[in-house]
Amino acid sequence: MKQLSFKSQEEFSEFFKAKSPELTNTIAHAIREAFMFQKRTAPIFEICFDQNDSVFEISLTKKEWIVALENCLSHYHEWEMHDDEIDTWELIQSIKTL
Repeated sequence: MKQLSFKSQEEFSEFFKAKSPELTNTIAHAIREAFMFQKRTAPIFEICFDQNDSVFEISLTKKEWIVALENCLSHYHEWEMHDDEIDTWELIQSIKTL
């Protein structure tokens, strides 16, 4: 699970609006790990804000994995990250066989 800290809600929103390899890799890796260890949810991010003691966790349930991975696949294709694209496609196929 990737830990992220933000100074404001605006900074948080901007981070998640932007498509980035870092964000996409984090999502794909978390789902792969959850799949390998036969978990029902994939914890992806732990979020905190500088002036708040609360910590928020963003996770995906098993039924959300394929949609998230298809989005990752699309991003990898757009960025011509072919190895990651293949790995993600193979993971999607493995999840579909469950």
